[in-house]
Amino acid sequence: MATTDVLWAAWEGRGFEHLALSAEPDGVRADSLIIAVDDDGRPYRARYVVECDAGWKVTRTRVEVIEQPARVLEVRVDSRGRWTDATGAVLAVDGCVDIDIYPSPFTNTLPIRRLTDVVVGRPVAIDVAWVALPELTIQPARQEYTLLERGATGARWRFRGLDSEFVAELDVDHNGVVRDYPGIARRVL
Repeated sequence: MATTDVLWAAWEGRGFEHLALSAEPDGVRADSLIIAVDDDGRPYRARYVVECDAGWKVTRTRVEVIEQPARVLEVRVDSRGRWTDATGAVLAVDGCVDIDIYPSPFTNTLPIRRLTDVVVGRPVAIDVAWVALPELTIQPARQEYTLLERGATGARWRFRGLDSEFVAELDVDHNGVVRDYPGIARRVL
């Protein structure tokens, strides 16, 4: 995979996300724009850039809620799993493996790409730094991924939020990028 453009529509039809995903031998860069509606029915715009090393491990993330004035969350992760903000302050998400930006389906690709040798039917629990939009909050969350089946054109995974009891089956393509995320988004490109 060199560069891939993906477009998702919100499951309820009230929003879109456009992702430009670049994978090179030395790392991965996801640059995305979200246009969505919050729980109170207000539209918002957000942009994020997630940078990963060659093993799809997050190294840097910038999330911006586009408004006047813009609100920005910028985080870095070192090799020991220490998360800091733009000022260098340590965040309360140390030890988290991934970032999960809600409502983006893309951030599910991060653990899916790394869980290549997982056994079908065996759940794997991970800790993630969960970023909620448009609030732009960050907190630790425990999640579980279970590979249900894998084929030549993709796979099916069960995602479970261990803190929330949210469960969804994710249909992903051969690159691990979500096609359908029931209740969240469906891929249209």
